[in-house]
Amino acid sequence: MEIVKLKARPRNGTGKSYTRKIRQQGWIPGIYYGHNMEPRNIEINAKEFGALLRAGKTTHLIDLELSDMEGESIAIIKEIQREVLLTDHIQHIDFQHTSLNEEVAVRVPLEIVGIPVGVLQEEGVLNHPNQFLTVRCLARDIPEKITVNVANLHVGDAIQVKDISVPNGTIENAADEVVASVTRASKIEEAAPATGAAATEGAAAGGEAVAAGSGEAATGTGDKKAGEQGAKPGDQAAKAGEKPAKGGEKK
Repeated sequence: MEIVKLKARPRNGTGKSYTRKIRQQGWIPGIYYGHNMEPRNIEINAKEFGALLRAGKTTHLIDLELSDMEGESIAIIKEIQREVLLTDHIQHIDFQHTSLNEEVAVRVPLEIVGIPVGVLQEEGVLNHPNQFLTVRCLARDIPEKITVNVANLHVGDAIQVKDISVPNGTIENAADEVVASVTRASKIEEAAPATGAAATEGAAAGGEAVAAGSGEAATGTGDKKAGEQGAKPGDQAAKAGEKPAKGGEKK
């Protein structure tokens, strides 16, 4: 695998104010650590790292070119921390020191090639949920990518991790993990408009529903009227009781 050069330098300051300042100056704070070495705070040139990201080389071996280090400062990227809302803003990068003869576990990008026969001839849909697989190998043997050809997949077929091999390395994902599959496309059938007798029955059913609703409304009205009628004798009695009082006042 190609070793990519990335400009870095020791980071002398700490704290939020310092890291904010260096970001404004075009540097990204990071840490460089590994076996038998003290972790070191470093700063990475943001412009060069952006070019590395766009080229898709974050899984490559990286030479940090730290002049004050004894021997080569070769590393792999272990973690990239981004802002929660502005994901294109890199906050911090973790680099792990490695030698070319050291065994490492790295995420390697998947490349899906070909168009499945199940898609071309059987109205299937290609699914490939994973973008990376974890590979364990010597640092010098890290593959740039893992290519998977899906051209021969029919509907119902799948490629699993156990079907893939990596030269001079092993894939650490579960053997039965699906890398690519072709499934039958689900069709949404549109309901046809009702015609003829079906439309008539539908209208009749609608009429019954309306009639039932009208009947309930009529019943409610009838109860209201009945209540009003039932209240009338009492009202008349009350009025009758009031008349003698009025008569008595006249006398």
